[in-house]
Amino acid sequence: MELPVGTMEKLAELLREPEPEVLQGDDLPTTGYEITSLKDRVKSAELDSKDTPKTIEEYEQREAEEAEKLGQAGAGVLDRKTPDYTMNYQQAVTAEDVFLQIGPKTPSSASCENLVVKIKMPGDKKENVDLSVDTRSITINSPQYYLKLPLPHEINPDTSKANWDSSQETLVLTLKLDREFDFVNF
Repeated sequence: MELPVGTMEKLAELLREPEPEVLQGDDLPTTGYEITSLKDRVKSAELDSKDTPKTIEEYEQREAEEAEKLGQAGAGVLDRKTPDYTMNYQQAVTAEDVFLQIGPKTPSSASCENLVVKIKMPGDKKENVDLSVDTRSITINSPQYYLKLPLPHEINPDTSKANWDSSQETLVLTLKLDREFDFVNF
């Protein structure tokens, strides 16, 4: 099998020694800094402390606890609690969609128009709640609660609604999803 001349020249370039003006590892200028390690100086008793998990189960449990702490929305903000909340999709359906099934909607969340967020805030009143809504998140401030919640989809804050259910002390947000409607999203 014969190789073209151009291919042979490229192969020869790859196998050629590096040019002298290209700096290699030992040719780099030295700095006044010294790199040291404390690995050998740490006592083995410090390594085997109570904080180090002994089994895989302990390690996995500790990792799960840390992930849960980090995953809590609004966690660690002053002395306020994070309220319980739920998120549900909502779609407007008609008899054509449900019984006749001639509409383009499907039961999936791709056909939903709204995202309903219910935030339980026991002990609070409507007047104490400060609500801030943007296209990607909602923020709720009150004397007892704080919640900064990222949303799974972009919303249109101008057409969204907020209601206070005083009997259940719950803030109900009906957020209008801002989606591009195509053959998948109706």
